[in-house]
Amino acid sequence: MSEPMERRGIPVGRVIASQHANTQEFRVVLNDDSYLQLDDLVMLETEVPGAGTVRTYGVVTESEGIYEGAQYESDTFRITEEGILPAAKIRSARVSVTRVDPELWVAPDPGVEVYRAAGEQRDKALYKDEMGRPLPVGVGRDQEPVYADLDFFDGRKGGHMSISGISGVATKTSYALFFLRMLTAHPEILGEGAANLRVLVFNVKGEDLLWLDKPNRYLDQEAVDVWHRLGVEPAPFKSVRFWAPPRRRSGDVILPDTGGRLEGVDAFAWTPREFIDEGLLAFLFTDASDHRNQIGFVEERVRAQLRRWAVDVAGEPGAVVLRAPPPGGHKGAPQAVPERGEPVIRSLSDLVEALDEYLDPPDGSEPDLAWSGRTQTGTIAAFMRRLHAASHRLGHLIQAGESRRVDRTAAQVTVVSIQSLHDLGQRFVVGALLEETFREKEQTGRRLPLSVIVLDELNKYAPREGRSPLKEMLIDIAQRGRSLGVLLVGAQQTASRVAPEVLENAALRVAGRLDAAEAERSEYGWMLPSTKARARLLKPGTMVLSQPAIPVPLVLTFPFPAWATRQEEAAVQDDPFQGL
Repeated sequence: MSEPMERRGIPVGRVIASQHANTQEFRVVLNDDSYLQLDDLVMLETEVPGAGTVRTYGVVTESEGIYEGAQYESDTFRITEEGILPAAKIRSARVSVTRVDPELWVAPDPGVEVYRAAGEQRDKALYKDEMGRPLPVGVGRDQEPVYADLDFFDGRKGGHMSISGISGVATKTSYALFFLRMLTAHPEILGEGAANLRVLVFNVKGEDLLWLDKPNRYLDQEAVDVWHRLGVEPAPFKSVRFWAPPRRRSGDVILPDTGGRLEGVDAFAWTPREFIDEGLLAFLFTDASDHRNQIGFVEERVRAQLRRWAVDVAGEPGAVVLRAPPPGGHKGAPQAVPERGEPVIRSLSDLVEALDEYLDPPDGSEPDLAWSGRTQTGTIAAFMRRLHAASHRLGHLIQAGESRRVDRTAAQVTVVSIQSLHDLGQRFVVGALLEETFREKEQTGRRLPLSVIVLDELNKYAPREGRSPLKEMLIDIAQRGRSLGVLLVGAQQTASRVAPEVLENAALRVAGRLDAAEAERSEYGWMLPSTKARARLLKPGTMVLSQPAIPVPLVLTFPFPAWATRQEEAAVQDDPFQGL
């Protein structure tokens, strides 16, 4: 027996009888007093002989209008202005099927009444009733929440999110942060992992992410209402820690290199001891071209030798000297007291100078085979040139003293600002922190904090072509990360330039406005043709979401951020001339 009208929704029209309806899409002719707009959800009932009532749910992908009776273009004037040609104005909508319940795939009956889905029927159209943990990730055209199944993000059934779109228009980073805000604001959905959630965000452009703990003074009532409909109080992130590289010349006091904000930002760096123990030398060679020759072989050999030869210096935390190891190795040996003339490695430049003695002796002698491995002189020279360049570009990130490494456990959200660094320095920091995060999770497994990594400009760190340690690390995270609780939220302008292994493992795919040529690439095959056409015109704040729980992509919007995205949004500064 069919449900009463108030439970089905409001009738808006009927399935067009003059065209074939199928199990993928159908068209609706609208009542004179009704309308359907793009992304509206509808429902209809079909009586199937021997099977009973089957409900078909769908989403509007196109809206159309025509005068029935008009044959020629000029008939438009005869109908509307002269009134001499009889015609009827007809509005219709094209609907893509999202679900049938029960799952008996039959075409809708022609002429059957179509209802605007609301309440329980709307939830069924969006598969909310079948989602293990539905998380609101935006609002639909009707300003009601749209959900994603969290099981397909946190690793239970799938993992990772990929966000694509034109820079500055697609609001990729804004949506990534909105998603994280929803994630952290709904501990009852996240479950037992909520208290242990740790988020690592790389700030790669400007200072947009250095104000997440400050309220946005431009937040209006309309945005507040949307936040409330999503079940979240509009407020900035509560638990945030900010890190930035040290300034190159900051005297005895080490200051973070941020630009606009200094308060509440810590400077990070690695000591030579940490640099050697963690094998960070590999991330000085993240250019894909370095792996087309034997430079990678030299790097691996030097990295292994450094671990064998490095000895701590007494009285200087983080500093080391290089000494040939005894038969049992240096492990457990007391700290060294430098001999006269023995170089002490306190920085990256010191390390490079020390390696020169073994790989490119200034007296013109042959390189030490234990360090060079009989590699050709040209390859060794190329290796040293890259090391000298790295010392100039990011040498200030390696300095002896008390450890200043990024503490990812100090807050729920850790923002690492790298926009002031050279491109090589950015890749080094990203690689070093990803390596640290992944290594810890390999040792502890999923039972400890869930780690979410937010990385913009993914095409720079995991390009489609070439090989590098950083690219291999991101591919490893994409392929094995979800089983360990390491989840990647990657954003890029063009998905076609990102390594396929990274994109293919993203269960949730999001796109903002796309370039017309980019939208036709195979990486966007998850979109409907109508959705691709719309993606070229999307406004900021509107995204297309694809998830395994729903067979068609959904268009949604998300509210204006409740946190500041730049300094002038953070707060009204006191006017020093006020009252004068």
